[in-house]
Amino acid sequence: MSIYRIYPLLFIPLLSLIYYTTFYMMSQTNDSNYGFQWTIVIAISVQFGILWIFAKWLMNILIKRGWKMNILLFVLGVFAIVLLNNFLYFGLKGIIITFFRPEFQIYNHFILGLNTVEGLLKGTLVMSMLFSLRFFNQWKVEYKENELLKRNELELQNRALKSQLNPHFLFNNLNTLSGLIKQDPIIANNFLMEMSDMYRYILKYTDEEVVALKNEIQFAENYSRLLKSRFGKNFNYSIDVNDLDYVLPPISLHLLLENIVKHNRIDDQHPLKFTIVQKEEYLRIENKMSLKSNVESTKKGLHILTEQYKFLTDKPVLITEENSFFLVKLPLLKLN
Repeated sequence: MSIYRIYPLLFIPLLSLIYYTTFYMMSQTNDSNYGFQWTIVIAISVQFGILWIFAKWLMNILIKRGWKMNILLFVLGVFAIVLLNNFLYFGLKGIIITFFRPEFQIYNHFILGLNTVEGLLKGTLVMSMLFSLRFFNQWKVEYKENELLKRNELELQNRALKSQLNPHFLFNNLNTLSGLIKQDPIIANNFLMEMSDMYRYILKYTDEEVVALKNEIQFAENYSRLLKSRFGKNFNYSIDVNDLDYVLPPISLHLLLENIVKHNRIDDQHPLKFTIVQKEEYLRIENKMSLKSNVESTKKGLHILTEQYKFLTDKPVLITEENSFFLVKLPLLKLN
């Protein structure tokens, strides 16, 4: 149900009760001798309801004809409510007096002035309610449109980032393969076969927003074994993940492992070990740094990863360097 329908049903009776109670407590006329009159509260509610429907109808017509939500429309609405309020009051009073109290006077200037002031008060209250609702609805529509635009923009950015995964994967791994061919053709051949399996994985899941943590861990293990076959005893790793009921952006762990191998020396003097540990709702990927001196860092892999997370969640990727250790904390995501 629209807020235009709910709001008056709740607010008008409450406003009528406050309105009558205020005048009742301030009244010094004989009306107060009869005690609090709930029938009058109901009558005021009906009156406010009629004024509300009339003002809403008038405002909608004027807006359709090009009027803006400004002070001129507000004043015109209040003036129209004053006229309608006087018409209702004297019309009903005329009917009642004509049939039930013909000895009473229907009209005098004092009552007209008093009823006009009352109409100004009612008109101001009703138009304020209508304007507040109209502005709230406009804000809500604009908010939804802005959120949709942001979502579409993020989706386009995410697609652009994913399109970088394939060339990024090929460039880094072809460099690795080139080095292996010189060192050991047999290992290079095994690397090539594993690389083809990994590339099939990338082609399969790149277009997905998220993949199962189980698949990412398996992918990381396969790639780590591949690196182990290349670097031997100088390359070690451990993976400790217990709860696999999560998802990650595709190729997250591969990007991080590529980053570790690309930037760190791995030899007899500088053995490398990285760990993947699940802690609460984060995946911690950590390694001791032994940075190469001749590597130009574009940080494209980390950029792709952090931007993918921005598309999926408000939780950021946490990257820290402390005591010669490089740590990346990936938020673990749940499917809605």
